[in-house]
Amino acid sequence: MLDLTGINNDNDFYSHHYLSAILEGDLKGIFSQWQDQEQHYKEQLEQRGDKADTSHPDRASWIRLRAQGQLYLQIRNQLDSERSVSERVRLQRQLFRQLLQALGYDWQPKMQTLDNGSAIPLLASYGHNGHPQLWILGALDASRSGENPLSLSLNAAQFLPEWIDQGNQPDKTLLQHSFDDLISKQLFSQEQPPRWIILLSDSQLLLIDRQKWGEKRLLRFDLSEIYGRKEESTFKATAALLTRSHLLGEGGSSLLDSLDENAHKHAYGVSEDLKYALRESIELLGNELMQQYQQSGSGERKYSENRAADLSRQCLRYMYRLLFLFYLESHPELGYVPMNSNAYRKGYSLESLRDLELMPLESDEAQNGSYLFDTLQLLFGLINDGFRPDQQQTIWGGDAEAFTLAPLASHLFANDATPLFSRYKIRNQILQRVIQLMSLSRPKAGKKSRRGRISYAQLGINQLGAVYEALLSYKGFFAKTDLYEVKPAKEPADPLATAYFVTEAELPNYSAAERVLDEEGEFKRYPQGTFIYRMSGRDRQSDSPAAGRGDCVANCCPA
Repeated sequence: MLDLTGINNDNDFYSHHYLSAILEGDLKGIFSQWQDQEQHYKEQLEQRGDKADTSHPDRASWIRLRAQGQLYLQIRNQLDSERSVSERVRLQRQLFRQLLQALGYDWQPKMQTLDNGSAIPLLASYGHNGHPQLWILGALDASRSGENPLSLSLNAAQFLPEWIDQGNQPDKTLLQHSFDDLISKQLFSQEQPPRWIILLSDSQLLLIDRQKWGEKRLLRFDLSEIYGRKEESTFKATAALLTRSHLLGEGGSSLLDSLDENAHKHAYGVSEDLKYALRESIELLGNELMQQYQQSGSGERKYSENRAADLSRQCLRYMYRLLFLFYLESHPELGYVPMNSNAYRKGYSLESLRDLELMPLESDEAQNGSYLFDTLQLLFGLINDGFRPDQQQTIWGGDAEAFTLAPLASHLFANDATPLFSRYKIRNQILQRVIQLMSLSRPKAGKKSRRGRISYAQLGINQLGAVYEALLSYKGFFAKTDLYEVKPAKEPADPLATAYFVTEAELPNYSAAERVLDEEGEFKRYPQGTFIYRMSGRDRQSDSPAAGRGDCVANCCPA
């Protein structure tokens, strides 16, 4: 297993799941190449009778990087005691040169003129077809306290005397900006900005992609941690992500672009499964609430547009509570929910309910009881109100420590945000189906296909938001009469696509290829009063399968 300790994934540069579970597999080819490269080097070494050289250009880049450990620790010690700013710059440059060369970069310090006429010192730069690809900058931590390089500023001492003699005086305005501001307001705002920036200090190396910088997503390599621990797999991962040929590519797409594409595919697959799960779950909850409303005798059956909109909103909010909690519980590094507490994990967590997702509900009490609903309501209350027990109090057994939860106090979890869920209880058989949908991937075609467990750790915050936002374009409505679902003949049935419905009287107008079938192979029917949550085709009559044969959606949407 790759040990990524010291490699920090700021703001989900890659998804947490991708780094921890998938990256290693995507790098196997690189590791295999390095192994062959090392074998070839050793064979050549034996033929020449020379001594091994860990910094030789024929060695694998992770070997060359690891070999700089002694120099790194030596210069760090010197920097800790050195007070002269100019001497600190000299020591840093000595360190930067060795680190960059180990990763395959040429040492080519230069002054880079910006669009506004000012110039900044670069340690190296690379371009392709006249367009900049990579700029490498150094950051001087004058306080010697391990500052975040982005919070530091350019220092006048970083402008070498020969550059100043050539007229490149330090721009006082640039010296006043942090690297964070400098990158955002100057470097990436150039008419031709670089795609990548590497920002180096004596304690950290930051890899910044312009395409992700808007959300401050970056990879942060803690050099003191990496060289202090001396873990082989960490050096391999670091070199794989930073080596020049991997970052910039050679005549085609780079390794990092391939990794990013694969990470996106995995996150996209989870996102798509969740969109289907959320849509179906909202329909299940909506119909369950309406059934209980009718059975309670609370009033006459009204299937108005306003009622459908309110039902949609409350069910969507309830489902987003679940989505949000799945995400929190699968990201313990966020430190909000106490997943390290047995009391919380086994007695209250949403994760504990996933263990019941496939348990047969055989008795009437098991099917129609409200254990799952009551457990979730208790959990939602803990999240909203918080929990801070007395020091003497425990809530799980006699020896377990009581957990603490800070109140979220969010409108999302407030009782008055979902009044229907406060008035009625969802039966176990409905909520178990919802948890199944949210826990297992969609069935794939093929007899041997198995449903896998959805990993919420694979989702970044951006994918989480995309799942929720995608469903905001959907609309809930009641079937005013019995409806049957149809589709364009040449398109597959897709519950996330625009929906078309027709009445029984209109069925003869539709061929077998235009009919949507249910799991039993029957024409998919929605009885009068059914709550449907779909992307409505009411405003897309010209695109409907019945265009020219009448309005197939006239009876499906509320008046």
